[in-house]
Amino acid sequence: MKQPVYVKITAMAEQEAAVCRSIEYIRSNLLQFLKKNERVLICFPKKEDACCRVLEEAVLGCEAVPVWLGDDCRWITILKTAFTSKCNCIIAPPLMMLGLSKVARHMGTPLFARNVLLSGYPSPKWLVEAVERGLDCKSWGCYDPAVGAVICGFSCSSGRGVHIRDEEYGVDIVDDKGNVLPDGEEGHIVLYPKAKPELRLFTGDTGRIDNTPCSCGSTSPRLVDMDSFKADYAALSQVGESLHYWSSILDCRLEKGECGLELEAVVFQGEKLPKFPGCAKMVIRPWNPETDEPFDHHGVLKNMFLKGFGH
Repeated sequence: MKQPVYVKITAMAEQEAAVCRSIEYIRSNLLQFLKKNERVLICFPKKEDACCRVLEEAVLGCEAVPVWLGDDCRWITILKTAFTSKCNCIIAPPLMMLGLSKVARHMGTPLFARNVLLSGYPSPKWLVEAVERGLDCKSWGCYDPAVGAVICGFSCSSGRGVHIRDEEYGVDIVDDKGNVLPDGEEGHIVLYPKAKPELRLFTGDTGRIDNTPCSCGSTSPRLVDMDSFKADYAALSQVGESLHYWSSILDCRLEKGECGLELEAVVFQGEKLPKFPGCAKMVIRPWNPETDEPFDHHGVLKNMFLKGFGH
């Protein structure tokens, strides 16, 4: 069997028409939640790239007001921006949103966010509940799979996975050798534009396709049981999740170094800490509001995963 050629940077997002369709797709989903003139904090640096353009124009298309975090991504700046802007909604990666809820609780700063949109799936139930408690808000959805402006799905309103944007994108589930698996079987997620099926994007996530009728009414297939880097880094992911669960840990980073597992954790002083795993290298330090910003969890893990698979 001829092996598929996976692309890391795909031409899917480079076409102007594709970007415009992504804008309309996100806008149509945001319309369910945003109100006119609401302020929406977008927790990404405001750069002239396609992903930021999609978010900004989708918010504007809902007659809401986008508020950008800017280039200063320190935790204290995220908190101050969220507070001073009096934003009604926040769009951010799940772990950044979780950290923001912890910082707000630790500092005793009330936030005004009513709704939250997570830029990535899956978001474990405990994480969603922690965000809702910490921000006193409702987490109402997420968009994913997404790479740059390639936004191929939006979370099911019934909480049953991610409905694929199947009028434009297709998805295959493949095994370690790239062979396509039958629907219902779990494997690596590969995306492709239906107009150019030869362009195949290996996302680095695992999951399975569910084509059974959905209670939300949508007829598009769903990606369910999604996980990031599950095949090779399940144990690493579980350790990270158990640490992030603690309200005393603002952020932590796990990596596989040459000598074994390496851990760096940022903690709130004066709070009860968990029992940390044995590591070849461990750094546990108090949060420094003057310098600390969120770790790049997705980038670190994806680099590790791609090195392991050789794509």
